Amino acid sequence: MNAMTTAEVKVPNEPIKSILPEFGRFKDVEHLFGIKRGTLYNLLADGKVKSVSVRRKGNKNGCRLFYLPGISEYLLSLLNNQNTTANHANN
Repeated sequence: MNAMTTAEVKVPNEPIKSILPEFGRFKDVEHLFGIKRGTLYNLLADGKVKSVSVRRKGNKNGCRLFYLPGISEYLLSLLNNQNTTANHANN
């Protein structure tokens, strides 16, 4: 006899960004959000997204990590602005 339980599936009330890691490389951003490297670095230069460079003192090269929740928030703000603009155009 199999002992099985049927527990209720609980959906978290938190936004999905809570399951994202906090930081990722540009390939992670491309995979998660579909934003290519050039566009990502342009958004960084414009101050739209945040990143950090991790490197040892004195080294020329390091690893640039992007703040993934910030990218998600930026995309949500674009969505809200576009929906607001669309709603005003329809009225």
